[in-house]
Amino acid sequence: MNATNLDTASVVGEGTEKFRELRRKKDHTTQHAAKYQRILDAAVAVIAERGYFNSKVSARAGVADGTIYLYFKSKDDVLKAAIDRSFEKFHEQVDAELLAVQGPKAQLEVIARLHLESAQVNRNLAIVMQTEMRQSAKFIGEFSHKHLVRYIQMVREVVRSGQQDGLFRPELSDGVVAHCFFGAIDELVSSAVFTGRDYDARVTAAQVIDVVLNGIGTVSSA
Repeated sequence: MNATNLDTASVVGEGTEKFRELRRKKDHTTQHAAKYQRILDAAVAVIAERGYFNSKVSARAGVADGTIYLYFKSKDDVLKAAIDRSFEKFHEQVDAELLAVQGPKAQLEVIARLHLESAQVNRNLAIVMQTEMRQSAKFIGEFSHKHLVRYIQMVREVVRSGQQDGLFRPELSDGVVAHCFFGAIDELVSSAVFTGRDYDARVTAAQVIDVVLNGIGTVSSA
């Protein structure tokens, strides 16, 4: 084998080794992400079933106790991460669907429907949000400052758009309307969690928006 062939073989060998190293790193990253998600799912499930203080996340996730702390500092951090990921997904869905609808009324219905659907898709997290989280002033404070603020701001922007277009009453506070909106949907989620009732998200969202925009009086009673 001449020098040229040796050089070519060397380059090919180096390229193959680099490819294998990249593949190993990719596989490791995929495994890491899968285990991370498994821990989050296990935490939400076991806390929903047994309560925060009686739950053992590692056993449900199928990992050693020490493994949890390679990913999270504490059980609090696991729960916060699960809530953060859920709300990020919710806002991504809202942003995507709002692009496909026009008009503030339709946009409010999208937000309400996705809020209701999120509780149906991840019932365990809905249980944790409506029960365990509300027993902790720390969790409530962090949730309010991080997620509730973003949710309320999203609704306020839609309301302001409707006011500017002359569709909603301009003298009403968009902040008050947004909090009423969230409160109505949140109460329906609570009802679903505590009674086991399933709502038709699309129909219920439309009814909530109808009440918010038109009240409950008939035309003749106005």
